[in-house]
Amino acid sequence: MIRVPAHARSLVRITALCSVAGLVLASCATSTVTSTVTPHVAGLPAISISVPLSNVACTTDNSCVAIGTSNLDVSPTSVGEYRSTNGRWTTITVPSADTSTYIQSSSCWNDGCLFVGSQSGSDLVWLYDATSHTITPEAAPTGATGINAISCYASMSCTILDSSKAGSRVLVTIDGGVSWSAPLLIGVPTLDAASSLSCKNASRCIASFVNSSNGILVAASLDGDTPWETLASPSTLTWAALTSLKCAGRTCLGLAKLSTGWKIVRTHNFGTSWSKVSSLSSSILSFACTSLDRCVVGGEKDSSPWLATVASKSITAVKLKYVPSPIVDVACGSKICAAIGVTTVLALKP
Repeated sequence: MIRVPAHARSLVRITALCSVAGLVLASCATSTVTSTVTPHVAGLPAISISVPLSNVACTTDNSCVAIGTSNLDVSPTSVGEYRSTNGRWTTITVPSADTSTYIQSSSCWNDGCLFVGSQSGSDLVWLYDATSHTITPEAAPTGATGINAISCYASMSCTILDSSKAGSRVLVTIDGGVSWSAPLLIGVPTLDAASSLSCKNASRCIASFVNSSNGILVAASLDGDTPWETLASPSTLTWAALTSLKCAGRTCLGLAKLSTGWKIVRTHNFGTSWSKVSSLSSSILSFACTSLDRCVVGGEKDSSPWLATVASKSITAVKLKYVPSPIVDVACGSKICAAIGVTTVLALKP
């Protein structure tokens, strides 16, 4: 629910509200709210605090799951919980992890997600089934040292970029990670590691890479062939990172890091050129969208946890309650977004 400060009550008319498990997501019916009102969202303590949460994902049908693994030799080494449709967060069994386990990224379809990363110097793939609320390890590709980025674009159909001694490889699954296509080298420099990936289908993808000179490289595949096409753009020359890519057609949003801070950026020509949407003065960790017009961004500002909604170019900070640590990850389904701190879960409607 949205709480209205006393001094603003005369400016606000709320005709309907909805609340989910004590967390206020947004107005569920017609409401009129002036720009002077700051949305409030209350966090819930994670079910397990012995292992910090690190990753959250949401299916397009709005089932969200948060997981964490520990890099310390303690037990348990992995934890997880999922958010049901009534807003309740419930514990979920997560595959065992050791000190080498690292979850790098995730992507979802309507009733499932793949979490990817590395374990024991190899690729790692975990499948979240939103119907049974289970997470199971899948057969990861061999011959690489870890998966850096993933993008799912249809039910159980996803593309990944992993790292091998010969360079970045692209692989595709159409069965939720049970099997993978033969790996293909995409032709970027060997030391460059993918930081984000967005695919419309198996043959049309755009990805960002951190290169060895501490800058970035953007590359795209338009027809599934290799090597991928490097997209040189003057606007990206000063960027230190480009993450959280989300595309619809030839239009994409992303989060760019510069020496002066972070900014949300947009391209209308699939990465050939970019323009600024909004500048951000906070230390940003994560960015996710329900659509290209509705997003959330989270991290830290002035040594405090910070979360905001993004509608077009308008950024509205969310007042957080019971969130003791910075926002470490955000994810969105088609309507609901979830955010996590290391010991906190919360949800909102952007």
